[in-house]
Amino acid sequence: MAVVKGSTQDELVIQRRVRGYRIWRLLWLASLILMTAVGGFLFGHFDSRAQIKTLKEERRYLSDGLRLSEQTIDDLSQRVVVLEKGGEVDRQAAEDMRTTILALQDDTARLTQEVAFYKGIMAPGSGDKGLRVSKMDLVYEGNLRYRYSIMLTQVVDNTQYVSGDVAVNIIGRRNGEKEIIALRDVDESVTDLGIDFRFRYFQELKGTLTLPEGFSAQQLQVVMQSSGRNSQRVEASRPWNSEGGA
Repeated sequence: MAVVKGSTQDELVIQRRVRGYRIWRLLWLASLILMTAVGGFLFGHFDSRAQIKTLKEERRYLSDGLRLSEQTIDDLSQRVVVLEKGGEVDRQAAEDMRTTILALQDDTARLTQEVAFYKGIMAPGSGDKGLRVSKMDLVYEGNLRYRYSIMLTQVVDNTQYVSGDVAVNIIGRRNGEKEIIALRDVDESVTDLGIDFRFRYFQELKGTLTLPEGFSAQQLQVVMQSSGRNSQRVEASRPWNSEGGA
């Protein structure tokens, strides 16, 4: 072909194409994608298994810790129950001990009074000899009823019996007027104005009396009169407590 001077000519390149090259290229690309996918899958699979194993170990560790914590809680709960029971036993023992101590103190006080009482009878002083009223007690039982106890004693150097009678009166007011009520009028077991007595060292008079309606007691009076050559008359009284006792 003739070439014209001064004109532009395109260069012709001849490239040899191999049959099936495009197909092999596609297959290679597909293989690369498949290998990448398989590798990613395998990597993810093994990584997942490692993570699952780690999670299982952590779960086992946490489960063991939970069981240990539950066991500790059970042990502590049992200890609390034991301590509570022990504390209750201690409190009950302390209360029983306190009650026992109070009872012993009451017994000691009572015995001290009794010892002093008997000592006064058996070993009197020079000015304590003769008849006397050692005790006048009243205990309110409700509904105007009272339980009374009166102790008569003889303080002497010998052991001679003394006899006579004793009158017990309740002094008070009714309807604004002073009134004296004999024991026989308020105690059904007493039938006489004077109650006979005979004793060597002491004698106790006791019973139950019921005051009449409208009567306000103010004093309890006891009058002792012994018989015989050396007779004695002894009077004793004490206020009546408005709350129910003398």
